[in-house]
Amino acid sequence: MMALARRHNDIYHLLVSEGADLTLTDDNNTDCLMLACEGGNISIVKHVLSLKTCDINRQGGWYKQTPIMMALQGGHDDVYHLLVSEGADLTLTDDDNRDCLMLACERGNISIVKHVLSMKTCDINRQGGEWKQTPIMMALQGGHDDVYHLLVSEGADLTLTDDNNRDCLMLACERGNMNMVKHVLSMKTCDINRRGGELKQTPVMMALEGRHYDVYHLLVSEGAYLTLTDDNNRDCLMLACERGNINIVKHVLSMKTCDINRRGGELKQTPVMMALEEGHDDVYHLLVSEGADLTLTDDKNRDCLMLACERGNMNMVKHVLSMKTCDINRRGGELKQTPVMMALEEGHDDVYHLLVSEGADLTLTDDNNRDCLMLACERGNMNMVKHVLSMKTCDINRRGGELKQTPVMMALEGRHYDVYHLLVSEGADLTLTDDNNRDCLMLACERGNINIVKHVLSMKTCDINRRGGELKQTPVMMALEEGHDDVYHLLVSEGADLTLTDDNITD
Repeated sequence: MMALARRHNDIYHLLVSEGADLTLTDDNNTDCLMLACEGGNISIVKHVLSLKTCDINRQGGWYKQTPIMMALQGGHDDVYHLLVSEGADLTLTDDDNRDCLMLACERGNISIVKHVLSMKTCDINRQGGEWKQTPIMMALQGGHDDVYHLLVSEGADLTLTDDNNRDCLMLACERGNMNMVKHVLSMKTCDINRRGGELKQTPVMMALEGRHYDVYHLLVSEGAYLTLTDDNNRDCLMLACERGNINIVKHVLSMKTCDINRRGGELKQTPVMMALEEGHDDVYHLLVSEGADLTLTDDKNRDCLMLACERGNMNMVKHVLSMKTCDINRRGGELKQTPVMMALEEGHDDVYHLLVSEGADLTLTDDNNRDCLMLACERGNMNMVKHVLSMKTCDINRRGGELKQTPVMMALEGRHYDVYHLLVSEGADLTLTDDNNRDCLMLACERGNINIVKHVLSMKTCDINRRGGELKQTPVMMALEEGHDDVYHLLVSEGADLTLTDDNITD
C-alpha cells in the first residue's frame, strides 16, 4: 500500500511477486485498487484488476468512495473509462451523497460529464454534496461554463435550491461569471429578487459583496431591487460603502432608493459609518456631500469621530472635527472611551496630538477607570507618555484598569521598560499594590527582566519577602514559578526568605 500511495510502481510489482496481499485495507478502509486509482497509474490499475482480488465497487477512504469516484476526484480520465468498462457502478454515492456525475461536474471535465450523462445512470437533478446541490449548481460554483451549458441542454432544473437556499442565479452572481449570469437570466426561471444564502441576500447583494460590479449593473438593468435588506439589515448602499467602490456608491445614490442615514449591519451603522470603519475616504466625503448625518451612533454608541479616530485616518478626523457635529469628549465604544482614548489605544500619535490641540480632555476615564496616561503606558508609546505627563492633567499614581494598577505597574506588566524608567523619574510610587496585592517588585520578578528587578531593589521601597498575587507568593516564588533563574539568584543574594510558603500549601 505504501508503495502504491507513493507511486513506486517497481516496488509494487516486486512486492506482488513476493506474495503481498492486495485485499488488506488501511485505517481509512482503502484497498490497493483504490490507492492505484487515486494515483492514476493506468497500468497498475489494470494489473490490480487482473488479479481479481479487489471489489471494483467497494467504498472506502475519507468519504467512503468507490475506486471510480477516486479516479474522478483526481481527474484520471483513462482510469475512469477503464473502470466503467470493467463494470464500475456509477450510481453509488459517497459520504457527502455525491455520485459520479456530481464529482465530474465539480471537477469540470466536460468529456467525462458527457460520458456519465450518456450512461443514463445518474439523475441530473439529484442533490448531494455538503450543501445538497445539483450537478449544475456544482458546475456554477466551480465556474465551469461548458459543463453548465451542457447540463442545461440536457434538462437541468435551474429553479432548485441548495441548503443555503441559493439558486443557480445566486451561485452565478457569487462567482461573478457574467456570461453565466446572463444565461441564467435569459432562462427566466429564477426570481431576480429572491433572497438566499447564509445572510438571505438577493443576487445583486451577492454581486456587491463579491465586488462583481459588471454583474451588479446587469442585475439593476434587469430590475433588481436595491431596497431589500439581508439578515444583517444591510441594503445595497451599505454593501457598496463597505466595499468602497465610489462609482457603485454614486450609482446606488443616483437611484434614490436607499436612505442615506439608515442603520444596519451587525452594529447598526449608517453607510457613512461603514465607509469610515473600512477607511474609504472618497466614499465618506461623497456621503457627507449628499447629506449623511455624522451625529448618529452605532450599537456601540460610537459616532463618526470615534470611528475615524479608531481607524487613525488623519484626514477624516480633521474633516469630522471641522463639521462641528461631534462632541470631542463624548464617551462611546465597548469601554465608553473618548475619541482621544481610542487614538491612544490604537497607537495613532498624530490623531492624539490633533485631538489634544482641539481641546480633548485627558482626565476622563473609561469603564475600566483608565485615563489617557494609563492607556499610553499600556501601549508603551514613549512619546505619548511624555506628552501626557507634560500636560500635568493625570495623576501619575492613580490606580485603574481591571486590576486597579498604577501607570508604572501597567508599564511593567507590558514590559515597557523605557516607560517604567520615565515614570520613576517623574515620581511614580513603587510601593502601591494592585487588586492582586502585587507591587512593582513582584511584577518585575514575574516578567523576569533582571535589570528592572535590580533597579526596583535599589529603590529600597519594596519588601523583598512580601506576599502577594492570587497565591500570596513572595517575589522569589514568582521568579521560580516563571523560570527566571537569574532573578531567583539575585533575590536570594539580597536576602529573600526561601522558607515562606504560598496559599497552595497542603498538609
